[in-house]
Amino acid sequence: MKPKFVFALLFSTLLIGGIIFFAKQSSQKSAAKPLSPALVETETAPIAPTSIVSSNPSKDSPASPVIPKPVSDEQRRAAIDAETERLSSWAMQNDSQSLSNILGDLTSPEKEIRTAAIEAAKQFGNAAAIPTLKAIAAKDNDAEEQTALLDAADFLSLPGVDLAGQNSKTSRESPPAQTNF
Repeated sequence: MKPKFVFALLFSTLLIGGIIFFAKQSSQKSAAKPLSPALVETETAPIAPTSIVSSNPSKDSPASPVIPKPVSDEQRRAAIDAETERLSSWAMQNDSQSLSNILGDLTSPEKEIRTAAIEAAKQFGNAAAIPTLKAIAAKDNDAEEQTALLDAADFLSLPGVDLAGQNSKTSRESPPAQTNF
């Protein structure tokens, strides 16, 4: 073979190998980026510029703390409004994923989202939410919120509540009264 051809083949191989190597490195970096700070959920603290640990570290390096940028009031408000809209949408569905999403928002750091999630759980109307509502109420320190959680659990345990479209054998309506004249 001619030396020019061998050199060109070797150069092409190294170039392609380098491109693959750098593409792999950049994809690992982008996979390790944290969620938007407006949607990061913790159980006790409101949305704030705190350290969090990436949930998807690369295989070669251990998880390192990532400090998100501060969230402006407008961004925070927009995130709360968007999540409240999603909760309203999920409350109208009749699938287990929607219920799971609603129950997940019961532990949101934002009180407005937690309140909307309680209402969405009631509107969803599935008694499967009762254990979660009671468990979160047992851990909650806010008396008002604890009462709302327990009220929602009580509401869902009432007979005849069939907001999710499930077949219910009890009816809240009484048959029409007959009058003889």
